[in-house]
Amino acid sequence: MKILLRLTWLLALLVQTCRAIDAPQFQPGERWCVVGDSITHSGLYHKYVELYYFTRFPARPLEMINCGVAGDTAPGAVRRLQWDCLDAKPTVVSVMLGMNDVGRSLYNARGTTNSNPAKLRADHAQTYEQAMRKLTKSLLDSGAKVILIKPSIFDDTADLRKVNSLGCGAALAEFANRVQAIADEFKVPTVDFNTPLAVINAAQQKLNPHFTIVGADRVHPLSPGHLVMAYEFLRAQKVPTVVSRIAIDAAAGRVGQLENCAVTNLTVVTNIVSFTCLEAALPFPVEASAVPALGYVPFTRELNQENLLVRGLAAGNYELSIDGQAIRSFTAAELADGVNLAGETNAPQLQQSLQVLAALRQKWEAVAKLRTLAYCEHGVWPDDKHPVDVAQMSAKLKERLAKGGTKNPWVVSQHKQYLELKPRESELRAEAAAAVAEARRLSQPKPHRFELKVK
Repeated sequence: MKILLRLTWLLALLVQTCRAIDAPQFQPGERWCVVGDSITHSGLYHKYVELYYFTRFPARPLEMINCGVAGDTAPGAVRRLQWDCLDAKPTVVSVMLGMNDVGRSLYNARGTTNSNPAKLRADHAQTYEQAMRKLTKSLLDSGAKVILIKPSIFDDTADLRKVNSLGCGAALAEFANRVQAIADEFKVPTVDFNTPLAVINAAQQKLNPHFTIVGADRVHPLSPGHLVMAYEFLRAQKVPTVVSRIAIDAAAGRVGQLENCAVTNLTVVTNIVSFTCLEAALPFPVEASAVPALGYVPFTRELNQENLLVRGLAAGNYELSIDGQAIRSFTAAELADGVNLAGETNAPQLQQSLQVLAALRQKWEAVAKLRTLAYCEHGVWPDDKHPVDVAQMSAKLKERLAKGGTKNPWVVSQHKQYLELKPRESELRAEAAAAVAEARRLSQPKPHRFELKVK
């Protein structure tokens, strides 16, 4: 089944690749704004991309700015574009919208009493296309590079308890086609989230009809789905596969062909090989919650190879240690073929990557609070001049809360948090900046002493 999934996935991606323009890799000093709805607002795909750049390119600073607003649409993004995105002077902007534009209730028999839902669906699609075209033009006019992302899927094929909206998945696939047409018109790159997620769903649901690559609500991907999306984004950027490639010829006592690293102090004595290596990058730390994605896409093989090759060893089992820390044993044949150290949890390189992740989590937590402010201001202060008049904004929110303007507990919580968080806005921005600086410091590679000894 895994082979069938891989072949189906590769065929689908080949079709997209034939027409897509490559997304540009982020260059040193880039400022990347990520525009979207709740899948961006509270999602992980852009965070995983940020983490990849911190660990793979520690000398290439990248500033990632979350511009997601829960519940937003393409017309809504047009309205907030200046104050929530362009004022940050981005060099690159990616846009993924559509989940709220599609009108999910129009595909649910209980969601509408309109006598002509087909016309409403067509109207939604036309409004979406017009707004996406306006967004793209405005971003290009600002001087930013643009990456359009085809929207993630609505899962109307899984056997789930959540009320379904049959046909919504196909409608979002059509939205993806419209995004491609806009990208072709403006000659900007696209990243396709829709096709890969749909392919994975179709294959896995043949084995388990309850499987979904998105959440139980049919809308919001969980960690594995977001890692798949990050993989697709990075793949579209054609980022390097290799973290590092360490090659040693033990028989000759010399260093082989290296990639993204430097080896010094090589010593080969009877049954022991030791050397110092400074790798220019760190392995990507895959969170436990995202590990299932490694079975859906070749993330490790294509994006996370920290290779150690040692040839010319006598037959036997060799214990690898790094900085005196036992990693595990490999046979001489395994070492001659090359082993991938990226997933070795005891390795100091991966432990260092986890420290980078922990620092970035501090940033993401501060940014989540800042996005609460943006969410409330976009919803309560949509057409008035920015920055907001804090006193008037607070009065509007208090009035809404007093009148019970919404019964949605999450929205109520955001409104209440706004009143607490707005006075701390500058402090939160400083917290995010400090966390980024710490992640940058922690990402700087260190030399490590490797030793292979016969067990």
